[in-house]
Amino acid sequence: MGLPYGGAHAGQLLFGPADGYLYMTMGDGAHKDDPYNFAQNKKSLLGKILRFDVDNIPSEKEINDLGLWGNYSIPRDNPYVEDKELGPEIWALGFRNPWRCSFDSERPSYFICGDPGQDEYEEIDIVTKGGNYGWRVYEGFLLFHPQLSPGGSTLPTSINPIFPVMGYTHSEINNNIGSASIIGGYFYRSLADPCMYGRYIYMDLYGEAMWAGSEHPLNSGNFTSSRIGFRCANDSPIPCNITTGSSSSPSLGFVFSLAQDNRKDLYILTSKGIYRVTRPSRCNLKCSKEIVTSTSHSSSPMYIKHRRGSCRFNIGFLVFFVLVL
Repeated sequence: MGLPYGGAHAGQLLFGPADGYLYMTMGDGAHKDDPYNFAQNKKSLLGKILRFDVDNIPSEKEINDLGLWGNYSIPRDNPYVEDKELGPEIWALGFRNPWRCSFDSERPSYFICGDPGQDEYEEIDIVTKGGNYGWRVYEGFLLFHPQLSPGGSTLPTSINPIFPVMGYTHSEINNNIGSASIIGGYFYRSLADPCMYGRYIYMDLYGEAMWAGSEHPLNSGNFTSSRIGFRCANDSPIPCNITTGSSSSPSLGFVFSLAQDNRKDLYILTSKGIYRVTRPSRCNLKCSKEIVTSTSHSSSPMYIKHRRGSCRFNIGFLVFFVLVL
C-alpha cells in the first residue's frame, strides 16, 4: 500500500453481519499531518475503510481492469460505481487512523468507528457508504492546519465532510498530556446490565476514562455522551492500584481494545488483564431493571458508576489471561 512512515498503520478486519463482506481499516501511514494528503486521495488506500468480497476469486481481466492488489473481488455496490475517481476497494475515506470499529448487533446498518485525532479532538464516526470523514481537512469539527504539505492540500469547500457523532477533546483526559488515542467500542447489548442496554461504550488508550453514548431519538444519529467513573470492588483478589490524583479510579494500564463475545458481554483488553462488564448487584449496586437472583459468580467484580443518574454497571477481572506490553 506504499506506507510512507512508521505510524498510523491501523488495521482491523471484520465481516459485515448483513452483507458478509470483509471490511478493513487503514490509517494514513503518517506520524502527523498526513503530509501527502493520502486520506483525501481517492486513489490511495491509506486513510480509508475498505470493503472486499473474499468469497469470489476475480478473473485475471478483473484484476487488471480494476488494478486489484490480490485475490478478492469488488462488491458491485461499492461507491466507486457512482464515483469513478474512487479506488474500487474504498468504502469510506478521510480517516487518520481508524482504531476499533464495530457493527451494532441489533442494527447492522450502524457501522461505527473510533478515529484518533492529532492535536485536539478524538472522534467516533458512524461510517456510511462513500462518506468523507474530513481528515486532514478537519480534525473532528475543527479545521486542521498541517505544518507539512508536500503532497498538496484539499480545500474545505471541495468536500462534504461527515462530522463525528461523539468524541472528546484532549484536555478532557489530562490538561498536561492530553489524550493518548480513542478506542472505539460497542453498543452494549448484553443482558448483564439492563440499565446500560443500547448505549455505545468507548474509551481512551490511557485507561483513565470511559464514555457511554445515548442516541435520542432512536435511529436519528443524534448522540449525547457522558463520562463514566469507575473503581474496584472491595473483595477483588487482584491488587487494584489507584490512578495518580484520583481517589476512586483504578489504573487499568493501557486499553488496547474492547471486545464482545457471542452472548454480547463486553470486555476491556488492557496491559494489565482482561475485564468483563457484569451485573450491578455483584457490587451491591442497584439497577431498577435488573432482576436480582442468588446466583453466585466466580470472577471478582469491579464497577463503573455514572456521574449522572442512578444506573450503574460493573466489571469483573478475568485472571486466566493477561496481556503484556
